Amino acid sequence: MNAHQTHHAENYTFLKPKITQKEILLNPSEVTLHVSGMQAQQTPTPGSGIPLHEFLTQNGFYLDKNITGIIEKIVTSNRKAFLLRGPAGVGKTQLTFLVAKWLDAEYIYFQCTYGVDEDSLLYKYVPDETTKSGIKITLGPVPRALKISQRKKVVLVLDEFDKTRPSADALLLDMLQNFRVSLYISDNESIISGNPENLVIFLTSNGLREFSEPLLRRLVVITLNPLSSSVVFELLKKQFKENIALLLTQIYDDTIKAGLRKPATIQELIQLGELLENNVNVPLHELLRMFIVKYDDDWSKYLQYVQSRKPYNFTVQVNDDNNIAQYYEPPQEVQIPPQSQPQEQASTVQLLEKISRIVVKQPSNSVINAVKEEVNDTIESTFKATLSKNDFSAYTNIIKVLKPEPTDTPEIFGKFKVVKDADDYKIASEKPLTLLEYLNLLNNSDEVEFEGYIEDKLVLVNPMTINEIIENANAVRYYSSRRVQVVFNGNGVTELIEIELENGRYNPRKLNELEEVVIRMYVNVKKHGSFSSLMMNLISRLYDVNVNAPSDPNILVKFIRQIIEFRKHHLNPGVGITLQFSNTEGIEKTMRILSEAFKVDVRDIDEIRRKMTARIYYNEYSSMLEVRAQ
Repeated sequence: MNAHQTHHAENYTFLKPKITQKEILLNPSEVTLHVSGMQAQQTPTPGSGIPLHEFLTQNGFYLDKNITGIIEKIVTSNRKAFLLRGPAGVGKTQLTFLVAKWLDAEYIYFQCTYGVDEDSLLYKYVPDETTKSGIKITLGPVPRALKISQRKKVVLVLDEFDKTRPSADALLLDMLQNFRVSLYISDNESIISGNPENLVIFLTSNGLREFSEPLLRRLVVITLNPLSSSVVFELLKKQFKENIALLLTQIYDDTIKAGLRKPATIQELIQLGELLENNVNVPLHELLRMFIVKYDDDWSKYLQYVQSRKPYNFTVQVNDDNNIAQYYEPPQEVQIPPQSQPQEQASTVQLLEKISRIVVKQPSNSVINAVKEEVNDTIESTFKATLSKNDFSAYTNIIKVLKPEPTDTPEIFGKFKVVKDADDYKIASEKPLTLLEYLNLLNNSDEVEFEGYIEDKLVLVNPMTINEIIENANAVRYYSSRRVQVVFNGNGVTELIEIELENGRYNPRKLNELEEVVIRMYVNVKKHGSFSSLMMNLISRLYDVNVNAPSDPNILVKFIRQIIEFRKHHLNPGVGITLQFSNTEGIEKTMRILSEAFKVDVRDIDEIRRKMTARIYYNEYSSMLEVRAQ
């Protein structure tokens, strides 16, 4: 044993080592990266002129080279949205800052707090003496990042996004897909678009809530876990004498295994180590409460654990429960944690050679074997998707997403059936899809190909919604006051959309009002990853509208229920309706009909009567409509 190792922990008479630069280290073996079909490759290095791994190392941040290679590949491609998961203290936020520095990009950081909703991401409210309210509305972090990306690289960080309301997920869907957001500032709607080539987005999460499946599919999910004790020891040994490094590593190991809210961070251990090397004569339990274990319930867990474990892999007899230092007193010989060595992995060729030629018997039943109907002539179908003996993806998508009612045979399920068409098998239907069925198939399947016919009724805003359909279409095929038909060719999706007005008339210059229409669509979907759909974009924006209050409030009830249903399937952010009334009788009638259909919380009714305007929201947590003065 070395001379400096003979001092007992409670005396803190350690020799002072030379101080090297502080480092943050991520354990390569404990980083989980969820990426499909992607390999780390050397890519051109922006900004800094050196590879990302080398740049992080120079800045005291260590991450596995394969992981940094994949991050580097992604940030220099078109898909640049990440979710960094992991407990507090593993370096999620620091990693985003260093990536921005490596890219020489603008860094926009937003700290999410409990209850943050989409408005907080879109708008920023700042004091302004020049306005009547004393408040000026400016761009929030999301539109600000989009605007900056029009001219330069920008890294947007939404830190601890798991603290936001679930409705905030929907805001990011259109933004991550089309790189744009709609804003209402000074009663004017504006759309801010960004340049996807210049925009990198990081969300971080400590696991307080799950994110919606559509949002997760648009993100590369990287899980950062706490470091192993052996890696922490190697790191601390670079800064302190071996005995200090051993003590700090044992403390770190205890904070993990005791099940505390978060383990000790490297920064906390370094702060404690600097005091120990300066011979600070303070009882160890007081130092631990100052720097490491800061909650009373965690301290109880910590005490219970350290009294039962073996310090430095050896048993120490203890007598005084309040003397924490005794649990860190070394035995005759301390075992230094061995540095982990990478294990040699078998090559793919070797792996294939090990695969046995013995074939294990499997169940032979499949939907293919059950098909009885064969198509011998041309038939009209409202749905067509291909099925084969080796590819059940279309069959699987329909069942997982739509959950159709099963029958006694597997080839008939809900409105769908599997038929044999020459040498192929097709999924067909004689009934049209609903609009919600189509959007769910499109939104909840990464790889999907089908043709379909949709027929449904929809309450929309006339003429605003129809104007948007015409403006964003590639071609207009039919245009009248009763019917409009357009074609949209998007990324992986072709939509022929027809809107028929049953009672009202379309005029692009009339005031906005709610109108129930018939939607008919033919769609041809060949979606592989990212996609664009005109109808999905319209539904995602059919929540924040300004309309004349209808003479029959029942159509308003239909509109709200429709939006709530779309919201349940993560297709729009929720209800936000501004109603303009022409008389107080209309206000009373609308409030009465709404109260019969929903739980309603009406406030400022006198102000609503005075201004003849009301704003309606839907609180999904209380399942209640909130009506406020505008």
